[in-house]
Amino acid sequence: MRKTTAKACIAVTAMLMLQSGVVFAADSASVSFVRADLVARPEPLVIGVGVHFGIGGEYNYVAGKTAALIKDMGFGSYRDDLAWPAFDQPGAKKGRPEPKQLFDFMKLRPARPLLILGHGHPQVKEGDPPLTEAGRKAFSDFAARAAAAAEPFDPIYEIWNEWNLTARFSLPFLVGPGKPDDPRAAQFYSALAKAAVPAVAEAAPGAPLLVGAVGVDSGWQWTKAIVDDGAVMAPAGLSVHMYNHCEPDETKRNATELVDRLEDLQKMLSEKDGKQVPVSVTEFGWPTAKKPCVISTQAQSDNIAQFLLWSAATPWMKGTWVYQLKDQGRDENDLEANFGLFDYDYKPKPAACAVREVIRLVKDAKAFHLSRPMPDVFVLAMDDGEGVKLAAWTTHAEIRAEMAVRSGEVVKAQALCASEPLAADKSFEIGATPVLVELAKHNSTDFSADISIK
Repeated sequence: MRKTTAKACIAVTAMLMLQSGVVFAADSASVSFVRADLVARPEPLVIGVGVHFGIGGEYNYVAGKTAALIKDMGFGSYRDDLAWPAFDQPGAKKGRPEPKQLFDFMKLRPARPLLILGHGHPQVKEGDPPLTEAGRKAFSDFAARAAAAAEPFDPIYEIWNEWNLTARFSLPFLVGPGKPDDPRAAQFYSALAKAAVPAVAEAAPGAPLLVGAVGVDSGWQWTKAIVDDGAVMAPAGLSVHMYNHCEPDETKRNATELVDRLEDLQKMLSEKDGKQVPVSVTEFGWPTAKKPCVISTQAQSDNIAQFLLWSAATPWMKGTWVYQLKDQGRDENDLEANFGLFDYDYKPKPAACAVREVIRLVKDAKAFHLSRPMPDVFVLAMDDGEGVKLAAWTTHAEIRAEMAVRSGEVVKAQALCASEPLAADKSFEIGATPVLVELAKHNSTDFSADISIK
């Protein structure tokens, strides 16, 4: 998301199309399950967060504070840039990998790094961006050397960042795979990935790899082009970025719109043989700037919590990285500066508590069952081995619903991060802030409820 202006963000999100073929009842529905319906994930969801030690200047990212927060929050990974021009900067001391700030941070080992191998190198012939065979060779050589230098920290590697938006700035927004005269075209990224993935795999055997890092892509046309061209090649998986904070329809500036768009992506990826394709969302988030696209701190918290809960219950979602840990500036009117879970000076926003609690819930859960009884209502069941907890929510704050439990003993219902439980034990209101419902610890939990929009 870096270097995307507010004006460009509005233009980008104006092109997002929501295509859903699911038919729901209008204002009431029921939801039910038995404990046997809950299914374990093939592997735990990686929940990570973006930080800025590799690039970005002085954003007040303090290594010790950041490492402590990553551990306290329970993140399993953090994402940062291992940029080509920073790694191969003129005059760098021999034997000391650059950027020093990033490598020093990795030594603190707060979690597993996800390192973006990217950025054009202006001092390398045909390297800014690498569009030719010579440029790709130079980039692949850098990627291999960088991976070898970082290997002691057991990173995940990602090839470039939002090529479809950033391979060349100051051009009209790209829709579709791009033409041969456009450096952002899918064909150029695909060629780069095909050159870089084997080089990194040889330098760091067994390291997880991601390709794509796709910026906003209307209809997933650019993404489809790189997939069809074989860019997502073993051992690499596909990564995409998800944003909608400047969507012209303000009712779609939420997690549900991301969910629907990702399900459209999965439908496209699996249409050939019906097999679900793993996807990692290496950037998602909502800024809390005062303008031009207003998202309240509570809406940010609700959206992120909802998206993480849905991701945990979706087997083909491999990982999600919140963008970003803290604000990178104090200007309340700077869209890019206000994505943090914490403010510039590490003061928590509501999202900090929400993310911490969701990570705890997801880590404890051994099996999941997700229901979507209405377009704007979700109910997630989570089994921690001792009992079942529910998380229920609506798409956004303007939608309120009533959940009336028919069967299943409710021990407690409480909004995420609330200090007090809800008063009612069999009927209670749900909204955008997920409500957590603890069921009695019976081996054969049988749960059913009626849900109606208020």
